[in-house]
Amino acid sequence: MRLRPGVAPDVLIETLAEQLTLDGEVEPPVDMRLLASLQSIIEITQTVSSHSGCLINDRGRLRIELCATDSAVRQNFTMGHEICHTLLPGFTMTTNFRCNPGASKPKAGAELKVEWLADVGASELLLPRRFVQDSFAGAQFGWDSIETVAAAYGASLAATARRYVRLSAMPSFFASLEFAASRSNPQPELRVTSASWSSGLEVFIPRNKSVPREHPIFQATQGEYVDEITDMRSLCLSGGYRVAARPYPYNNHEGESVMRVLALGLAATAAGRPGR
Repeated sequence: MRLRPGVAPDVLIETLAEQLTLDGEVEPPVDMRLLASLQSIIEITQTVSSHSGCLINDRGRLRIELCATDSAVRQNFTMGHEICHTLLPGFTMTTNFRCNPGASKPKAGAELKVEWLADVGASELLLPRRFVQDSFAGAQFGWDSIETVAAAYGASLAATARRYVRLSAMPSFFASLEFAASRSNPQPELRVTSASWSSGLEVFIPRNKSVPREHPIFQATQGEYVDEITDMRSLCLSGGYRVAARPYPYNNHEGESVMRVLALGLAATAAGRPGR
């Protein structure tokens, strides 16, 4: 940041992460353990834990702990997240624990968000721009394409969708939603657990923002594959969007099935262009 004043921190961490993948001469699917070794991380172990991972400095010896019950693709991203902590200041001073990802961009004026930056860098490690841009460019809009790219890169659907949105030149968004109650409403509603949006969108999609039960996205909770143009004011977006939403339930750490809906949106004015 001192050498490149005025450049956004997320751009800087992506540049550093890209250089690491170049140093490692990696190709998809990226060997995250190789990249860890380049950053002097000598050991990666698994343990049963409530957090996804952490980077531990044990008297100068760095190691990563992963949650043993997480899927392989989630562990891949967590490794990338912890590796990127070594590119950020202060990582040797304290142990940081990775929990769930937040929004793709903090609110304007917020302080440097280290955990968010580590997620941004992890996306570059796992889905390197120089490879994945071509993968996205030749793909049709929707979850079939996201599933194909995710499988090729060893990434989760959510990580791949966030990367798609971040690299998109079109106004687009991604949201992961689950049922949850709020302090003002004890009735569980379908709410945002994490969200991302393209750089051209001057918006902020807050966590816990709910989607009305009559909205097309909600239909995905009934097993439907949604693909239609709809209004997105419920998620603080103006104008019409082509929205692709599907149910992707998962088992939590207690082994219980959790209904999750993943939604991808593209501004309706761009949805009809070639390759979209």
